[in-house]
Amino acid sequence: MNNKKDLASAMNTISHRTSLTQLFTRPLQAVMPALMPQAPAALHVAQPRKLPAALVDRLLEQEGQRGLRHAGLPRATFNAPQPAAHRAATFSYPLHIDRASIEALPAACGVYILRGVNDQALYVGRSVNLRSRVLAHLHNHEEQFLIGQTRRIECRRTAGELGAALLESSLLRDLRPAHNKMQRTKRGLFTLRLNDAGQPQVAQVEEREFSRAENLFGIYTSERAAQEALQKMVERHGLCSIATGLEQPDGIGMACFGRQIRRCRGACTGEETHEQHQQRLMQALEDLRILPWPYAGPMALVEQGDGWQQVHVIDHWRYLGSLDRDNRQLASRPAASLKGFDLDSYKLMIQPYLLGQLELRPLPGLPLAQG
Repeated sequence: MNNKKDLASAMNTISHRTSLTQLFTRPLQAVMPALMPQAPAALHVAQPRKLPAALVDRLLEQEGQRGLRHAGLPRATFNAPQPAAHRAATFSYPLHIDRASIEALPAACGVYILRGVNDQALYVGRSVNLRSRVLAHLHNHEEQFLIGQTRRIECRRTAGELGAALLESSLLRDLRPAHNKMQRTKRGLFTLRLNDAGQPQVAQVEEREFSRAENLFGIYTSERAAQEALQKMVERHGLCSIATGLEQPDGIGMACFGRQIRRCRGACTGEETHEQHQQRLMQALEDLRILPWPYAGPMALVEQGDGWQQVHVIDHWRYLGSLDRDNRQLASRPAASLKGFDLDSYKLMIQPYLLGQLELRPLPGLPLAQG
């Protein structure tokens, strides 16, 4: 008898613990048993009245089941990102920008120019996908000031990334767009050069000398930067600061500071011969050697990509322009930008050149259009 009372009491306790959500969803279980497979079989027979749809939605949302009443449909949330195709179709392009210039953007490698009033160059950039990159500008709320000034977008395709980088560097120098971070004007460049005693010394040289002079090591924008580079090279390779001219000796055979802390191998104290030290010095400098232009005149740097070919004209490590099936002549440019060594172009080309990755051909009879 006691057992029956205890069982009845337990059942009453369980019934009182039934949540309000469960009480309201029981009629829903009866109407749509397929959506709630765990509902008791006895409830499937009942036919109570239907609840308002808004109330059912609110209750189901509390249980984490919102959206499941639409069988076979994916769960939808308000925060889910829209598909890319939907965003492109519904995006409202700025009305003040020439729509044709946006539509003409190719999904290919090249350089783009954002131009403002009176066709002023505002910003120059490059990308392997011009269309994607420019549309990212238009979508970026942090760049609305720049976009607000833009009136049309100009794009110039290139066959590859090297051509795009060379063209971008050239346009930045020639156009000087207002919104690009401009490099400081090079008042003078510094390098390391061996003196008559075979010691590396900091020397200031004109930019055009780098394409012709032999035995120049490293290019630096300040004397201090060149001096620091020399000091680090001496420390890294265990060279003698007296033999390299960085330290004045207190007397004949006196150890340099590096030898006192066992970093120098003893060229100052005679433990290493001058010839051995000089050989190690030249090996260390070789990594910094500036390669003079190895050709008598301009050369054609051939680049292929996207099913077409471009010829980038290079002279004394300076990019002069590109020729392809659409452009048979180089565009007119300021005479100053066609002469001598160019540090930015050199930095872009020297590594692939030394690795044998550049296809260079002679270019006789260069069709250069002068302004």
